Amino acid sequence: MTKSNADSAELVSIGQLAKAAGVSSRTIRYYEELGILPEPRRSPGGTRKYPKEYGGYIAAALALKDLGFRLEEVKPLARLAVGRAVSPGQRDAAARLVEDKIEALARQVTVLRRLHDSVRAPDGGLPVSAVLGSAVSARPGLTVVPDDGAA
Repeated sequence: MTKSNADSAELVSIGQLAKAAGVSSRTIRYYEELGILPEPRRSPGGTRKYPKEYGGYIAAALALKDLGFRLEEVKPLARLAVGRAVSPGQRDAAARLVEDKIEALARQVTVLRRLHDSVRAPDGGLPVSAVLGSAVSARPGLTVVPDDGAA
């Protein structure tokens, strides 16, 4: 087997990659546009051909999305998530993103614990608006309407 035949045997179509990763072909093209996936090889006819290991990028992107990262935040983290080399600047940016996410989640946990304590209190606890406080005020256009008990 020649080198080019060996290389092409390790490449898959966009449909095969999508099926293996559990996403649509459109998702794969979108991840390419965003730079989450490296540019694929092209066949002589222009068809995208992907190394099977690109499934790792997709799995990493999906896992990062599940952790609450936005797609624009996934790009700098995806290379690290699949064990690829990054520059010190990229590593610092990724570290900042992760630290910011940890802080945001810690704030959410605090609010959720207060809410949990409030709903478990025998006397009804604090009103939800008091428990949510800054979480509500951080959402423009969101107003908490007090319950008058008429429902």
